[in-house]
Amino acid sequence: MAETGFLLIADISGYTEFVKLHNLAKKPIFGAALAKGFESHATTIVADLLETVIDAVEPSLRLNKLEGDAAFFFSSSKFGSTSGDDIIGVMAKANEAFNTKLSDLAFVQACGCEPCTQSKNLRLKICAHKGNFSLNTIRNFEELSGEDVILTHRMLKNNIDSSEYWLVTDAFHKTLNTENKKKFTKITQNLESFDKVKLNYLELGSPEPRNESVEKRSRAYNWILQAGYFSSAMFRKKRAR
Repeated sequence: MAETGFLLIADISGYTEFVKLHNLAKKPIFGAALAKGFESHATTIVADLLETVIDAVEPSLRLNKLEGDAAFFFSSSKFGSTSGDDIIGVMAKANEAFNTKLSDLAFVQACGCEPCTQSKNLRLKICAHKGNFSLNTIRNFEELSGEDVILTHRMLKNNIDSSEYWLVTDAFHKTLNTENKKKFTKITQNLESFDKVKLNYLELGSPEPRNESVEKRSRAYNWILQAGYFSSAMFRKKRAR
């Protein structure tokens, strides 16, 4: 079924470096075991952050699928009307919720493993577009397809030297009020399969997350908290199987 609506993808920047454990995994005896444990920490943190983003974006936009370190959303008249300015508000809410959650998770750094130590460097970038797409249901799964869906994903593969920003197409930008339009800077990007595309860019640049409560506690106490956090996550995962 052909639809017209908003398409949005929220992607966690720094994820690739966050889970780079292949060198450790090659080390004899303990390397593979340690890498497996560290990777579980990485996936737990990312899953927690993505769930926070989803809670912030829904119900204004509908979650279509999770794509590793990203979440893809859409809206259409079938699920109610939403304006571009509403989406901007949702994007701001998503970034704020992400940064708050990252601050709340500061205690995991007491673990000492690479993913936990580097978690403070994770950031959220969001790309948005308004266009056409086909919406089909296959075995209870909603599948979106079409050129505009591909374009929204291609927007993440840019040469912007930043880890936290908003990037929207002209089609999306045109739906905004004057105040929101002024927030963006016009840029052009060479996107795979689309060549030069005119886009609108907003640098966010949030400071490194701080949590005074965590900083005031002893490392030993924070270590106990992180151990409980990851143990609970592992228990929930096993129960869900």
